[in-house]
Amino acid sequence: MNRLTQRLLPLAAGALLGACSTVQGPPSIPTAVKTGQSWVVTRPVVAAQVLDTCSRPSPGRDAGRITGYWAPSRVQIEQLEAQLQQLAGQVSAPQDFDRQYVGIEADGRELIYVNAFRLPDGSGINPAREAMRACDGGAMFWGAVFDPKLGTFSEFHANGGKQG
Repeated sequence: MNRLTQRLLPLAAGALLGACSTVQGPPSIPTAVKTGQSWVVTRPVVAAQVLDTCSRPSPGRDAGRITGYWAPSRVQIEQLEAQLQQLAGQVSAPQDFDRQYVGIEADGRELIYVNAFRLPDGSGINPAREAMRACDGGAMFWGAVFDPKLGTFSEFHANGGKQG
């Protein structure tokens, strides 16, 4: 082997290995460094868990209402986040909450379910891969449905109050 071949062989091997590796797209769309981060949930099993709320209504609690899941685009998420202030009358500073987004097919439409919460610093939880669920907690946890075609929210519900 000549010197040029010896130098190029590791580069070529690395390129081939890189070409063979499976690359997943980002499962999340972070919108901020900390305050008000958001993640798109793309795994159907996790999406179903997000919608399985225990102390507030959600589309997932209505038997047969959800007919499928889909992945919202970056443009749709940016549209939703630009409209979060619509919820300011129901919750203080909705943009400051961390949020999971689940694309749902319900009532013959593609909608986005918003699951809002406060993620503790250093929790080690990955909201793109794990459902964020809390029973009780009041307005610290809430959900809403966003219609990307209309640009509006509906079905806002906060969790129930803490039980003593």
